[in-house]
Amino acid sequence: MTQSPSHSAGVSPPRLLQLLAQSGAPLADGPLPCCGERLGRLFGLSDTLVLDSAIAFRTRHPGMNQGPTFERIIQELATTRRALVRKISTYGDDIEPTDSVDFELYLNSWLALQRRVVAASRQLRDKTRKAMKDHNQKLARLAELDSTFDHAMAGYTSQCFSNISKVLEQRFQTLSPALSLSEQTTSDPSHETGIAPDDWLHRYCEEAQNLLLAELDVRLEPVLGLLEACHNEVMDSP
Repeated sequence: MTQSPSHSAGVSPPRLLQLLAQSGAPLADGPLPCCGERLGRLFGLSDTLVLDSAIAFRTRHPGMNQGPTFERIIQELATTRRALVRKISTYGDDIEPTDSVDFELYLNSWLALQRRVVAASRQLRDKTRKAMKDHNQKLARLAELDSTFDHAMAGYTSQCFSNISKVLEQRFQTLSPALSLSEQTTSDPSHETGIAPDDWLHRYCEEAQNLLLAELDVRLEPVLGLLEACHNEVMDSP
């Protein structure tokens, strides 16, 4: 999560990586290895065997047109994303202001929202896979492949996303006047950020919201990819 793709080919880093870099997260220097090489590092022998089985997967069901189901999932995805965006936009509002701002309260609130994002994206991905397996052999194999990749990369993915909370803690300490007295005073704007001390908490919450919104989009990308494949298969079917 703290690595950025090579920019030598003119490719811009994803929004989540851009926001993490702006928040002070260290990014990898130089271009990364190719996608195949990076995936190879994540797949062990057992994962390779499972992947081989997924490639040869054949469903036992005759298959039925799941076009209407795919459309319902698309609508559910849009509705779920809107609801999560609204919820994320209220981050920090439920925390009672006190004389001393406790980062743990803000972290726990952010982690609770992150868990909702994870659960929602997981549910949508599972629903899409199930519908794909019920549609036809081609989509059933793709669903099996997606499940295999998801399982093999689960630990790495979890580790990467967990680093975001560490970046938030560092950003909180940087912005908080009480935690960075060596660089700022309670009467002057922050030397580092150029914002008044009274505004630092609002700035922090805004940055935390943006990071979670970017994470939401990243977590929904696999679902969108599967649904695009489903749409293409339904449209191409006679």
